[in-house]
Amino acid sequence: MPRFDANRVPYSTQDRLFNAFCEVLLRLKTKDEIRDLLKDLLNRQERIMLVRRLQVADLLIREMTYREIQERLGVGSATIARVDRWLHFGRNGYRRALAKSQR
Repeated sequence: MPRFDANRVPYSTQDRLFNAFCEVLLRLKTKDEIRDLLKDLLNRQERIMLVRRLQVADLLIREMTYREIQERLGVGSATIARVDRWLHFGRNGYRRALAKSQR
């Protein structure tokens, strides 16, 4: 199977397709519907990777150190740094998602 080359698809098309995907997620009504779609879309490793990133974001927000997070979750410092960068320079997606999950 050929790999996707983001440089061959204009950014405007990528953005339109991603927005359409977000609309699909928004229309799903239950946790089971969302879970089933994500299980069909992502393999086990990809699902775990997404969950780990949310866990890392949560622990960073709680001001745990990189070392403490590495020991607790078994993730690498590059993953922690990437999540930390998105927490500071991203669009607040991690923070919003985590705040809503703690209600």
